[in-house]
Amino acid sequence: MSKKIFSWKWIIALPVMFLAKCKVAYDPPLKNAKLQFLVVEGYINANGETTIKLSRTRNITWGDTAAYKNELNARVAIEDNLQDVFPLNEKGSGSYSGSYFLYPNAKYRLHITTSDNKEYFSDFVNLKNSPSEDLGWKFKDGDVQVYVNARDPNNNTKFYRWSYAETWEFHSEYYSNIRYNPSDTTVVNRTVPVFVCYRTRPSSSILIGSSAKLKEDIIHEASVALVPNHDRRISVLYSILVTQYALDSTEYNYWSAMKSNTENVGSIFDPQPNQTRGNIHCVSDSSEMVIGYIGAGQTQQRRLFISNSQMPSDWNETSNCTEYTVPNSRDSLVFYFGSSAFIPYLKDSTPSGVTKGYFSASATCVDCTLTGSTVKPDFWP
Repeated sequence: MSKKIFSWKWIIALPVMFLAKCKVAYDPPLKNAKLQFLVVEGYINANGETTIKLSRTRNITWGDTAAYKNELNARVAIEDNLQDVFPLNEKGSGSYSGSYFLYPNAKYRLHITTSDNKEYFSDFVNLKNSPSEDLGWKFKDGDVQVYVNARDPNNNTKFYRWSYAETWEFHSEYYSNIRYNPSDTTVVNRTVPVFVCYRTRPSSSILIGSSAKLKEDIIHEASVALVPNHDRRISVLYSILVTQYALDSTEYNYWSAMKSNTENVGSIFDPQPNQTRGNIHCVSDSSEMVIGYIGAGQTQQRRLFISNSQMPSDWNETSNCTEYTVPNSRDSLVFYFGSSAFIPYLKDSTPSGVTKGYFSASATCVDCTLTGSTVKPDFWP
């Protein structure tokens, strides 16, 4: 008589095996929508140069490294409600600029005609004059925090935005007066120094502030930029130029929504992205999405310098450069210097003056032009 074997393992295992065989990858068909919205960046500056940047959004593909799709050959002008027109000149890379001093009592808008003859207008806005600002800095947990103070004694501003451009001087770890000449595989004297360089970088974050909930129109130590401890930007001399804009409440709400969309989305508890519309519209198609908000007014600018001598003694970290002494032979020179991985900085000579080799180091430790420019800015001390 056969013995029946009963096991709960089979009851559990059979459905699992059945479901495992039924797993099929699902790749939903996705339409590659043409999302080439016009992006308008800038501010109508009533007391100086106005710069407007035009670009297009685009679909991101795998391995895509392009940063911008610039809008070229457009006609851009500032218009007021008195029928005056102030044209902006194309400067390349989607930038259009011009310097005008605008009437304080008029309203202003931007008029854009793209190369395909589509017209765009921003809404007319009043000029908002920014109050004076002061810059300062302080140490915060070992980092350097740059901040701005502003005050409107007439309590008319309430809403603020800031942008900045930071410039810094930095030096190579090694001074080099020689270079490798690939045309004849020799090492020759250097005619252009590569020891002192400068670099400029614009701000990329949205910086806004409001005093609407305060009794007085005062902004106190609003953080603008943070330079981490040991950062190379303050290894010699650092400068930051901060531009302050006065906003109305509508413009402030736009930038606040943009800030939430781009910076504060990380979990389901954070503000969720929304389709934020600015004040720029397409004439022929009112439903077309245009990204940007054009305000107008007098801006304020302040520049601040911070020197390495103001930093703690351990601010500049020890260099982490790879060094190598290369023999003075054609094969060695081609191998080490031909790929530009190493750059010679000093001859290794015998007591009698015969060059037996070259002291070299990692390229970025010798040639500062790989990450900067030797052109000294006009405002540099």
